[in-house]
Amino acid sequence: MNWREQIEREVKDHPVFVYAKGEKNMAMCGFSRRVMGILNELGVPYEVRNVLADADIRPALVAYSSWPTIPQVFIGGKLVGGCDILTEMYETGELQRTLAEAGVPGRSRA
Repeated sequence: MNWREQIEREVKDHPVFVYAKGEKNMAMCGFSRRVMGILNELGVPYEVRNVLADADIRPALVAYSSWPTIPQVFIGGKLVGGCDILTEMYETGELQRTLAEAGVPGRSRA
């Protein structure tokens, strides 16, 4: 399986998927830490792939999403954005609505 197929499978098989620098409980950059912190705060289940673990994934991910930065957050198989967009969506309540519309369970719905 090539990286594009792997990415397609990951974002379709998991309601919330994050491509980050670092692991789920050990972010390697502040932006990835912030994204995972928001998702943890909302209590939503999500999966993470560490883009630092394989040099080939990042260019494949950028080609797949047309989004140049990491982290990248996918909800319901669709790219939502990176740290700034997710933070803004969280602060306005749009993220919570997007998660609810995608059927993602969580403890905090604004």
